Amino acid sequence: MKTGKCQKCSSSKIIADVQIFDQGQNSDGSLKIVIHQNPDALFFKGSHTWVLKAWICGDCGYTEMYLENPQELYSKYQEFKHKD
Repeated sequence: MKTGKCQKCSSSKIIADVQIFDQGQNSDGSLKIVIHQNPDALFFKGSHTWVLKAWICGDCGYTEMYLENPQELYSKYQEFKHKD
């Protein structure tokens, strides 16, 4: 949908970069992707987070979510994956 057209109904009524809220107990409010540098650690897991944003079709409601910085997520994923 970042092309400006809905992939489901072809509408151009796109609502871009909508914040998605997480109302969890320890949340700051935004929906996030989290990976841990040390996932098996009890404390100090080395958490890294990325915020998700939505693009929504104003006609059919179809919604896509995107990360703000996917290249950084992939880089950290590769770095932590190769530590094993």
